[in-house]
Amino acid sequence: MGESAGPARADERAWETLGAREPDFATDPRAVIGGLLGLIAVVLLPLVQFRFVYDDWWTFVSNGFLRRPSELALLLSPEAVARNIPDAFRPTLVVFDVLTYQIFGTSSHAHHLLSVGLHVLVCWLLARWLERLGAPLLLRAASMTMFGLLAIHAEAIAVVSFREDLLAAALGLLALLQATRFCHRAAGGWRALLLAALLMALACGAKMSAATLPLLWLLASALRPWPAPSCSWRRRALGFTALCVGLGLALAHTAVLHGGLSPYAGQSAVDGALNLRLYANRVGLGPVLAQSTQIHLGYLQQVALPWGLSPEYTDRGAAWSDPATVLASASLLALAGWGLWSGLRRRHPLTALVILGGFALALPTSNLAAMPNMRADRFVYLTSAPLCIGLSSLLLVAGARLAGTRPGHHRPEQALAWRLAPLVVFCIVQGAVLQATAQNYRSSTHLWTTAVERAPDSSRAHALFAETLLSVARNTPRGEQSHELILNRVAAHCEIATRLDRHYELPEICFARLAVTRRSWNEAHRRFTRALELSPDRNARILAALAQISLDLPGLDAELRRQRSLAWLAQGLRDYPYAPELRAVAGRIAHLDGDPETALLHYRDARSLAPERLQTTIWGLELALDLGDAHAARKIWVRDRKLLGRAPVPQRASLLLRIREVERLFPSRPQASILSDGVFYR
Repeated sequence: MGESAGPARADERAWETLGAREPDFATDPRAVIGGLLGLIAVVLLPLVQFRFVYDDWWTFVSNGFLRRPSELALLLSPEAVARNIPDAFRPTLVVFDVLTYQIFGTSSHAHHLLSVGLHVLVCWLLARWLERLGAPLLLRAASMTMFGLLAIHAEAIAVVSFREDLLAAALGLLALLQATRFCHRAAGGWRALLLAALLMALACGAKMSAATLPLLWLLASALRPWPAPSCSWRRRALGFTALCVGLGLALAHTAVLHGGLSPYAGQSAVDGALNLRLYANRVGLGPVLAQSTQIHLGYLQQVALPWGLSPEYTDRGAAWSDPATVLASASLLALAGWGLWSGLRRRHPLTALVILGGFALALPTSNLAAMPNMRADRFVYLTSAPLCIGLSSLLLVAGARLAGTRPGHHRPEQALAWRLAPLVVFCIVQGAVLQATAQNYRSSTHLWTTAVERAPDSSRAHALFAETLLSVARNTPRGEQSHELILNRVAAHCEIATRLDRHYELPEICFARLAVTRRSWNEAHRRFTRALELSPDRNARILAALAQISLDLPGLDAELRRQRSLAWLAQGLRDYPYAPELRAVAGRIAHLDGDPETALLHYRDARSLAPERLQTTIWGLELALDLGDAHAARKIWVRDRKLLGRAPVPQRASLLLRIREVERLFPSRPQASILSDGVFYR
């Protein structure tokens, strides 16, 4: 770090040499790190009681591909995109979800516990990497704890479908550890280099937020902010190359699947038009990048001062001449310049690592490439790692100055307590806000209620909040005043959602579901058709709804209604072969069409894709009752009694009465049952 330049540079040297000397009394690093990891886990333990929200239903609960582990090889070919496998361009995440589903099923509590465990693992790996770089115990423990309790991480930890960020961070840090081992000539040698490349490919295969980790590793290796074993330029170049090879493999996989480096295709899957879900396709890249400067300055504020965190944000553009854009751009440029100056002078390596490392990790989510969401709290998960190192260093320096002014500071225990005081206060505040912010994600109803309050200009928030109201309306008696009042509220939010964004499919789906509740079939069909025209992907539920509604369209003869229904169904089964709702609807339509054999086959497929789906079980049970198969009906009732326990009480009571009536009127032997050959249950 160079020799002292006098008292005027004491604070500067304190920052750069922070923690080079450990506390005078003996400490066990494993006990310190283990205890702090336990503290982080305890703070996050309430999240285990949360339910599935956001994209959890699409990526996990209703993703039939997770129930077909024998077909994982599809992830290596464009067929994965053709079959609309959710997150096909993130093969590491999909494989991880397949494995965890085999173990935990769709238990939301188990999966939330797994997310907490992944976050704790990332914290430990961060501390472990800092140890490899030569960081002292005090700094790595402080950085790890701050990262573990940072409030802006609430979204990434509390939503199961966002654990892609946690998985990418864990695998990416493992890759950096292996590259550092090779660089420092530790055990492993060339095997460590190969493992670094593989882990980097897996990290980017979980989420491309890990794509710039090689830059962070190169900065840390070249700047050497703490005493560490030397690394030759040759080994440094090989380590960086290995990490880049891993990144290249992940980019190549995306290119094979999508024909380009971005998985967010600019074309609609329906008519080839531009995908207007990407805001850059609406206003151009310039306004998006201008707004992105404000977004990233806001991220820095939210990391340091956890204010303004929200489960929902609205995409918008900005002009480069706007005062907010000018201020944000000037601030970010000044910060980047400070980092470059510190790195080039080589007297402030820690400053350079924190600033330049933060900028590097922010690149994948900086909107240089169009994304469906311009900003989200979870985008800061990996980016915050170097920021936590810098903030921890700053707070420990402040604590050291505070300790030097307090009586009794010569006693090691008291000096350490004062030295840690600012850091402890910061972490307590962050942990408290983390717990409070995480509550936004405890259920879909609470999530979208909060989203409407925090982001009243979000079309998505109003549309999905309206759907939560519809679920309430279904549990109120039709025709009562309360039922109509709820439906009027739903209509109001659907209208607001449409006014806020006329190019978004969710407001149309909102109106369509309202029309279904009111049994306005023509209106429902029109709205769902319009939603299909607007939506670039995730259309399985729209096609399933259109297939059902077509059977009820007034003014058409029965055969024409049937043909329209089958046409929608054929399109859905072709484009979304892993969607259980389409298989279930296909079974229902075959049932109503008087074809029980085909209905049973579709129900079997639907159940194999989502055995936890209640509606499939109910429809299968109704088919057995309509066929007078008492044995099959009773068998379904007994086997799926826990699942049927989720059905409304009146519906469950009605089914049980029908079973008893069928058993009385049509007693059947097991040999004559439709279940004897395993059609419904494999």
